[in-house]
Amino acid sequence: MERPLILPSIMCAKPWEVREYVREFELSGIDAIHFDVMDGHYVPNVMCSSEEFHALRSLSDMPIDVHLMATEPERFIDYFEFSPGDWVSFHPEVCHQPYRLLMRLREMGLRAGYAIGPAISCDYVKDCLAILDFVIVMAVSPGFKGQRMTPDHLSKLARISEVAASADHHIDIVVDGNTVAKNARHMLAAGATGLIVGTSTLMKDGPEGFSKSYERYLDDLL
Repeated sequence: MERPLILPSIMCAKPWEVREYVREFELSGIDAIHFDVMDGHYVPNVMCSSEEFHALRSLSDMPIDVHLMATEPERFIDYFEFSPGDWVSFHPEVCHQPYRLLMRLREMGLRAGYAIGPAISCDYVKDCLAILDFVIVMAVSPGFKGQRMTPDHLSKLARISEVAASADHHIDIVVDGNTVAKNARHMLAAGATGLIVGTSTLMKDGPEGFSKSYERYLDDLL
């Protein structure tokens, strides 16, 4: 099995730990830093502003994976000074013109993706295959860390993976939520190519323990 993409969630770091975590991310060779934006409307939580994004960018040139958990995500794009190669995903059911927004993100040199929550139709993916670079499949309801995987997540993940495999280009399938090793093995078997990780996996022992947690996690998966 190939190593999956690993995207640590910076929302799981305490503010005073961010610099140390970024250093560990660079040393470990993770694929992108996951950055959750929550508007307090689409989800009942507020998290990670554009100013925090720019502060994070000043610490590293690694790709940042911005997950817009926000109603009308198209309104948020201009607040972020993205770099080519950054990832941006949004929830299509709360976007007025999701196809147009995917096109805009690609024209900006970004990886464009959908985030599909529990109970949201897989048809969103099917109808935009030609312009999707990745899909985040939520294993939990968006908004809070530390939730359990929904009972039907793996079957939905398999359906989305099958749909994505019919595209004429590679589409990464990234799982967000409860990606502990025992779950992640099943997620990878169902078609996931990437995992968003946080306090229950690689970030539970602080930045000083990240490297060992990363190695142990990959060993458990592979």
